[in-house]
Amino acid sequence: MTIVLRQGFLLAGLLALGGCWEDTPKGQSINPLAANAQGAGAAAGSARIRAAAEERVRGIAREQDGLRFRAVEVHRQVAPNTYAVCGQATVSGGAIFIPFVSVVKTGGEALEVEQFVGRTNLEATRVYVELVNRCFDGGGPAMRAGGVPVGQPTPPLPMGLPILEQVGEAPPPAPELVSASAAPRPMAGGTLVMRQNGNLRSTPGGGGGVLRVARPGSTLTIFGTAPGGWYQVGDTAPEGWIHGSLGSVQGNTLAVAQ
Repeated sequence: MTIVLRQGFLLAGLLALGGCWEDTPKGQSINPLAANAQGAGAAAGSARIRAAAEERVRGIAREQDGLRFRAVEVHRQVAPNTYAVCGQATVSGGAIFIPFVSVVKTGGEALEVEQFVGRTNLEATRVYVELVNRCFDGGGPAMRAGGVPVGQPTPPLPMGLPILEQVGEAPPPAPELVSASAAPRPMAGGTLVMRQNGNLRSTPGGGGGVLRVARPGSTLTIFGTAPGGWYQVGDTAPEGWIHGSLGSVQGNTLAVAQ
């Protein structure tokens, strides 16, 4: 799996759709003082919504003092009193920007914020869905009478995206029964042809150290397997482990335990 994070996989297109005010219909005049007051009020409300979303992101940041934001925009949703704040922030520290979507509801005395941050593969999938459905004016699920949202199909994930490196605490150790079944299985032969860049790791499971990067088009000999779709590969001798989703298995191989 690649270490390159997919922070900008949709923000370049979706977050570029900035909100804009409708032009005044031809033939109608407006009061400049009233228009200025209305614009100032809308700007203040948008700033308050953005501040609430950024404060929620700040609460989960690894380095709050050095937290940075970019490409942050506020979009009014189709549901009443609901806004989507879309952007990127360095929640994991350093200079790595990770996409986030905050759904802010303004109907009560205090703002309600539902937060989505793409720190892991699973969270990144949810953030992608929220980006597609919410990060434009008039986004979000339509509402039936009584406030029940109308169900929408989940948009398909884009093909060919790099795998987002896991960020956070390591998973708990597996039970002894699972650990015993995770021992490498010998192979009768076969090769793995890489479709994209992939990290050759010291151990299976995604937590091992990176030994080197296998480039697209390279062919690796398979020497063993491990549960979860991992292959023990190398050129002429076993070198490390790589996930089978990054390439195509060819030749006489044993089935991989899932």
